[in-house]
Amino acid sequence: MKHYLWHRIVYFFLKHTAARIVKLKFNYKCVKSAGPDVPSLVVSNHSTNLDPALIGLVFSRHMYFIASEHALRNGFPSKVLKFLFDPIPINKSRTDINAIKDTIRRIHAGSSVCIFPEGDRSFTGTTAPVAVSTAKLVKTSGADLVTFRIDGGFFTSPRWSKSLRRGEVSGRMVNKYPAASLKEMTDEQVLDLIERDIYENAYGRQEKKPIRFRGKDLAEHIETVLYLCPRCHSIGTIHSQGNDFFCTCGLYATYTDTGFLAGEALPFATITAWDNWQAEQLALLAKGAGEKPICTDDNQRLWRVCSARSSALVGEGQLQMSLQELRCAGRVFPLAQITRLIIVDQMTLQFSLKDGTHYEIHSSTPRSATKYLEILRVARVVYNA
Repeated sequence: MKHYLWHRIVYFFLKHTAARIVKLKFNYKCVKSAGPDVPSLVVSNHSTNLDPALIGLVFSRHMYFIASEHALRNGFPSKVLKFLFDPIPINKSRTDINAIKDTIRRIHAGSSVCIFPEGDRSFTGTTAPVAVSTAKLVKTSGADLVTFRIDGGFFTSPRWSKSLRRGEVSGRMVNKYPAASLKEMTDEQVLDLIERDIYENAYGRQEKKPIRFRGKDLAEHIETVLYLCPRCHSIGTIHSQGNDFFCTCGLYATYTDTGFLAGEALPFATITAWDNWQAEQLALLAKGAGEKPICTDDNQRLWRVCSARSSALVGEGQLQMSLQELRCAGRVFPLAQITRLIIVDQMTLQFSLKDGTHYEIHSSTPRSATKYLEILRVARVVYNA
């Protein structure tokens, strides 16, 4: 906070330079606002990696942002990020008490802080449920609550994709709730306000008002979200090239510039519908697998996260997961010892163990990370853990 004046200068400079470039590239429409006039928590859905810039273009007053600690372990670029913006690092694979304390400290010092309570960008275009801990943070901070929603970000920058598309993105402040009124609400009531205000159903909106999102190689890396073939029911056999994707069994489909899927006898028109189906099917496959591996990926790298600033390579090799354990690079991790498993960026798996250690698994080739989260979810149900 001793560099607050410097952070304000950087914020305003980039708002009128680099952020304007983002506005043009995304075809971003927004209604400007002076922003919170008192220290506030700004809560928004999370649709692109450049959401902070999109929010900054709406609010004229400076604010800090919470960022994944993963983004602060990239050497020199991370040092630049820290120097310019001083984001609040958070380890998303566990409840990060330090991030909560830092957020409250900055609010009490007179600053506003923006958080993305979903924790992750959506792979399917629907806003993820928000944890009740976000509502608790809002009430504990004693700050006003400002809700914000970004529409169109999912089709402009799909989390699973390697490329951007130009269509139309919009952002606006939805509501502002004074701290005094929040104090009288229960945690669940505050949570309901947040989830209602930031909820985005990308395909639902696209069905009502189709917008074309033009770009190159529209389907490439779609296998990072679509891991189960509806024709042959094989896992990890879908591959992509250009605007098309296909399975080794002969399934062939196209990702269109409106975001819908097209193909002969293709049972799904949206990624959301496909993902709902494959999650159900994977649960059935997992429950019938016994102690055998349910899915396997080669050429994986296992890293131990030593701190919010560094990590060390443990080994390289195959990744596989059963309902009992996760194996990677010769190391075995019983699922009962994993406290949380999340996805960072597009394919990186990050998890924490009960002993307090943290790991990441990186892939050299496109592969789905979401299937591993689904297997862990099934294991928790099966073993009531």
